[in-house]
Amino acid sequence: MAKPNIEDIYPLSPLQQGMLFHCLQEPHSALYWTQYVRDLSGPLDKAALRQAWQMIVARHGVLRTAFIWENREQPLQVVLGDVQLDWLDLDLRHLDGAAQEKAVEEHLARDQQRGYDLVKAPLHRLTLVSFAVDRHQLIWSHHHLLIDGWSLQVVLKEVLQCY
Repeated sequence: MAKPNIEDIYPLSPLQQGMLFHCLQEPHSALYWTQYVRDLSGPLDKAALRQAWQMIVARHGVLRTAFIWENREQPLQVVLGDVQLDWLDLDLRHLDGAAQEKAVEEHLARDQQRGYDLVKAPLHRLTLVSFAVDRHQLIWSHHHLLIDGWSLQVVLKEVLQCY
């Protein structure tokens, strides 16, 4: 029999319970998810950046968390032991500036429409957009149930340290 991929289970904070309630009331709303967009200039080792992110996901249980609520007295966070990073490389180097900008806007809209299934981790994903050899953009889409603005900066700093 296979061992379940569960590391921990615990209740939601009151703030998370409120967010989950609103997410369930309006499942297609993008109110509680964020697209963090950061321009990167200079040489970039894409494989090393992806590996740094995978290390951070392995280090922080919240980045491997899903939520369950059906048939329960209270909703729970389920931290998985292992999840694969949801990563997309989007190479736009073959397009001119205006076409690149349009392609990024279209990607952001599709990403927002894709939304999240709160019962399936990870509840975040990354896109690395390449505009030129030395010009990139990192898009980190994540659900606010996982991470707030303060914690976001901590995670990004750790990614840079691992990179």
